[in-house]
Amino acid sequence: MDGGHQEKGKRSGTENVAGIVGLAEALTLANQEMEINNRKIVAVRNYFIERLKKWDKKIVINGDMEKRLPGNVNVTFPRGDAQSMLFELDEMGICASAGSACSTGEAMPSHVLTAIGLTAQEVEGTLRFSLGKENTKEEIEYVMEVLLKLQ
Repeated sequence: MDGGHQEKGKRSGTENVAGIVGLAEALTLANQEMEINNRKIVAVRNYFIERLKKWDKKIVINGDMEKRLPGNVNVTFPRGDAQSMLFELDEMGICASAGSACSTGEAMPSHVLTAIGLTAQEVEGTLRFSLGKENTKEEIEYVMEVLLKLQ
């Protein structure tokens, strides 16, 4: 719908003032809690990475260990088949994805993972886990139990 002259013809109706105020408050709260949440997420992420490395020395954690998003764990399993692993993980209530975020849903191997030097076979064994402020070390232990059964 075209707007009236008071909206310069761009939209009809009035702005959702309550929604705008609510969004501003949500952003303020998120900003205030970001540093605390990021520290917690990094601690759980690093715990997960340590557990993975301890479990199998051939596992490769992709990406820089310092310059990465707090909740990102991208891991290559040397004998892994990401698609079958994803199916099994999903059956056990664990969410993960194959490849990199910018190539999800594509049939071709991730250009990001190949650009960092992974072979096509390594890309096929790569999973990405995303963690958030609600994740716990207990959940990481559950993921490790399931991964142990898959390998």
